[in-house]
Parts: sequence; structure tokens; C-alpha cells
Amino acid sequence: MTLNFSACRTGFACLLLLLLVGCSGSVKQDTATRPITPERAAHPNPEVEAQFVRLDAAGILTQQQRHLESLDLVLSLQPQSLPVEYHWQALNLGAINSLALDDGWTALRLIETFSQRLPHIDRTQQFVLSGYRADALLLTGFYSSALRHRHHQALLAQDDKSRADVYERLWNNLNQVSSDELRHLQQTERQPLLRGWIELALVRQTAITNPEQISNQLQAWATRWPQHPARQQYTPEEIDLLVKLSEDRIQHLAVFLPESGPLAEAAYVIRDALLAKHLSTVQKGQHAPRISFYDSQANSLDELYSRAKSQGVEVVIGPLAKAQVDLLERRRSLPLPTLALNYGNDEDFQNKDMFQFGLSAENEAAQVALKAWQSGFRRALVLTPENSWGSRVEASFIKNWKELGGEISHSRQYGASLSLDASLRQLLEVQLSQERHQRLTRLLGQRPHFAPRPREDSDFLFLHADPATARQIKPALSFLAASSLPVLATSAVYSGTVNPGLDRDMNGIAFCDIPWYLESGDPLQQEVRQTWPENITRYGRLYAMGADAYLLAQRLPLLEVLPQSRIDGATGRLSQQGRRIERELQWAQFNSGKPQPLAANAFEQQPQLVDQILPD
Repeated sequence: MTLNFSACRTGFACLLLLLLVGCSGSVKQDTATRPITPERAAHPNPEVEAQFVRLDAAGILTQQQRHLESLDLVLSLQPQSLPVEYHWQALNLGAINSLALDDGWTALRLIETFSQRLPHIDRTQQFVLSGYRADALLLTGFYSSALRHRHHQALLAQDDKSRADVYERLWNNLNQVSSDELRHLQQTERQPLLRGWIELALVRQTAITNPEQISNQLQAWATRWPQHPARQQYTPEEIDLLVKLSEDRIQHLAVFLPESGPLAEAAYVIRDALLAKHLSTVQKGQHAPRISFYDSQANSLDELYSRAKSQGVEVVIGPLAKAQVDLLERRRSLPLPTLALNYGNDEDFQNKDMFQFGLSAENEAAQVALKAWQSGFRRALVLTPENSWGSRVEASFIKNWKELGGEISHSRQYGASLSLDASLRQLLEVQLSQERHQRLTRLLGQRPHFAPRPREDSDFLFLHADPATARQIKPALSFLAASSLPVLATSAVYSGTVNPGLDRDMNGIAFCDIPWYLESGDPLQQEVRQTWPENITRYGRLYAMGADAYLLAQRLPLLEVLPQSRIDGATGRLSQQGRRIERELQWAQFNSGKPQPLAANAFEQQPQLVDQILPD
């Protein structure tokens, strides 16, 4: 009997479509955001019909918000077998699902694949396409290109409401860009109106860090841009709010830190950082509130709040001990607005008088997961130390990675019960290769030439390790024939001090870390290094945290009124989610033993994609 394989494939695809329709129940139709499958007759060519059925099934899955399954179907399409009049639908489905999964690179690839064969792209399609490209480029870190596409989308808008909506998105996109990047864009952007938006975003960032300057800077901006759309078509509401906030400044801060006990040494580091930041602010001629310190080890929190309130304190920084933060987050309210210097156990705490801020390795693990996912990786190996610190980071990475849709190929911890070498061998399953060699030797009765081979079903290694351990990883991977395996790590791998001699063995490892460690030229950081050189390796990030606490405590009213605000700090770009301060770290990669900025397309297999879609 002869089987018609094309017909079988088509039949299977039809069965898949019927199953999806049968399982879908009541499908919510939203023509504004989801593509609708057009009605059509069956195609006589089985291969073409198979493409149609996959496309129909992807549309149904998209409507059900089953984005990963839908994207898999779109990726399985064969563009040469799909009639060109359906390429726009495939492009829509590919972009919608990729962007829903925060997968910018896949979105860019699919946009280029299906847009190349379109015979004509009308103005409405150009409008949609510019929006897709802007979103994808933001995810991949090409901010300048993303902003140009977003601005181009506004120019393509066909009515005032659509244009205002796009300008709002452009303004929100600018909020994702750091002050340094904005200053670079200001110097390089050739499109005048877009440069006006960039300059206004810089005014916003300046107002967040130095509120007293906003009125003069706004007036100067308005003089330069009298006909700008931000003055006529879309005026950001937060600009007026920032002006009002600048007129009401915090005058007195209290700091609750222990002067004795197990946290005393860390508390003294934070205290020194607060005072250094305060002195630096005074020297710059900027507003500097009074600071009063209170011993949280010798007094109850209720006593401290009572004393602070009676002395005119407006905002509290602290406490530092996790147990005390747990106690405060369980209360319905507090006598004074409080910036706690640790995270409590309840991620959904309801106390509206408190924000929480700390150096969380679990937060870093989540950022590594997102970076890996946005780089196109899908299968991860996980290596962490065998202790509570390593277990928390491992659990955070695995949780966030799986939520994104990633797979864990293998996970191992090194330590007392398993050496680093043994952990890597088990991760890479080198022993399976060795066992196959032993079976072959027994079968042949002789020892054939053998070189152990590692597993090839993983995209990258997630690493959480101290510098001494991290320096052994790349040489070990090379020895195990896995030198090409990308390694993405937390900040723990870097000591904070450039040391090419020791760190040369980490060449190629990418990691996230605080701006103070990856940017040069910050006067306060240099002063801290010169004043406390013996503490930098162990407590450098804690000094940065103290400097940021000084800034954040004065910006609590801003975070209340404009909760989406981002603040450029020493420990990262600071924002809040559920009243917990989150730090967006910078990315670097070891090159010649030195941390260098990580290229946006460092792990992308088709870096020329971005060059193809840059607007003129």
C-alpha cells in the first residue's frame, strides 16, 4: 500500500485544528489586538493546505493567549509554500506571539521573513509594522532604533487620537532609557522632533534626581521647541506633577540602624555611604535634608518612631534586620513613611506606608532569566553553590525561567558533597559518553580512540558563584569540550575591582552588575574607594545601596504619585513593583580579563537583522 504523506500531514493538521476549535469553548474576539482568520476554501495542493491549517490553528491559539504554542506553529510555516496574500496574517501572528513572550529576536526574524515577500504595504500596515519593530527593538536593547520606529509610527498615524496614543507609548519607551543613553541619543539623533522628545525625557530624569532644576530646564526646553507635539498634541501629565513635587521637599530624614549585634558592621557601611552622599549633595549646592541616626538594636521600633516623629522627621530609612522588616510589613500602617533596607517574606504586603529596598540575588537571577530568554535561549543548565544562598538563587532562576516558557535541561549544586568538576561533568552528562565508550570497548574487545563529548541539548549555563569559583568555569568547560556554551551569571562572579591577571579565565562570561562597578567616573564612587579601600571588595555594593537609599527616601512622594517612575541609581535603574524597589542592572562581559559592555546582539545568530530594519 502506498501512503500519501502530504495528505497525511494535511489530515493531521486538520485534526489539530478541529481539536483546538473543540477545546476553545467561547473564544473572545478582539479585532483591535488579535488577527482574525479569513474564510477560505480548501486548497487543492496538500502542502499549501497544510500551511493554511497551521496558520488557522495559530490564530485560534493566539485568541486563547496560548502564545508559545501559537508561535511554534508560525515558526513551522514554510513561506515559499504559503501564498503571499497570507504573509501579512503570518507576520501579525508571529509578531503578536513573540512580543507577548518578550522574544524580540524571534519577532524581528519573523517580521523580516514575511514582510520581504509582500507585494505592497499600505499606510495602515506600515503603522502596525513600525509598532512591532519598535517593541521588538526595545526588547533586544537597540533603544535608538526602537525610538526612531516609534516616532515613525506616530508620523504614520491617520488621526489625532492614534497619534496621541503613539506619542504616549513613545514617552513611556523613553522612560525605559537611562540618562546616559538619553544624553548619547541627544547628541546623535538627526530627526529634530524626536530629538525634542529625547531632550524632554532628559528634563524628566533631571527632575527626578535634582527637582530644583526642573522649572528652569522646562522653560529652556519650551524656548527651543515652541511647536513641538509635546506642547500641542500630547503633553505628558507627569511633567506638571514633577513641577509640583519639586516645590515640596523632604527636610528631615531618620535612619534606623543597629549600632551593635551581627548587622552592626554592615550598618556602619550604610551609615558611611549615607553621610558621604549627603556631603556630596551639600558640596554640589543641592537640597540636602537633615539626617538623624537612631539605634535599632537598643530600642524598640515603636520607641524609635515616637522619638523621630516628635523631632520633626518626615521619612524613615531602615530598619535593616529582616525580622524587623517582617514585623513592620504585617502592620496596617506606620507613623511615618518608611524605606526599609531589606525585603520581608510577604511579597504582597499591604502596608501602604512602607517601601522595601535591598540587594537581592534572587532579583538578579530573574534578570538573568529574562536576558537569556530575550537572547533567544530556551534550554538552560543551572549551576549554584550548595548552601542556602545558592538554593534561593537557584529556585528564583528556575521559577522565572519556567514562567517565561524556558526548559531546565539539568541543575546541579557544587560544594561539600559534590566538587565543582563533578558538578560540571554531571551537568554536561560527560559520564554518559564515557559509559558508551566502555560498552563499545567491551563489545569490540579493544579500546577505540575516545574523546568525551558533552550534551548538546542546552543553550546556555546559568552561573551563580563567587569570583574564585567562576574563574574555574571557562577552563573546565574547555577541557570538557564545551567551550562554546554561553555562560550568563549574577554579579557574584565579579569582585568589583578590575583585575585582568586573575579574571582573564572568565573571558566570555556575561554577567549583570551595578552601575558603580561597570561605569567609571562617578565622583562619589571614587571618593568611597579612596576613603574605605579595605572595604570595597566585601562591601562595595552596600556602599552603593546606602547612596541610593539617601536618594530614594527623598523620592517616596514621587513613587506614590508616579509609581511607574524610574530613577538612575548607583545600584541600577530603580523602580517599584508592589512597593518593593527593583533594580535593573547593567550587563557586561569579560574581555581580556576586564568587564566590557555587553553588545546588544552578543548572543544573536543573525546580527545583520538589526541593520536591515534601521529606518533612514
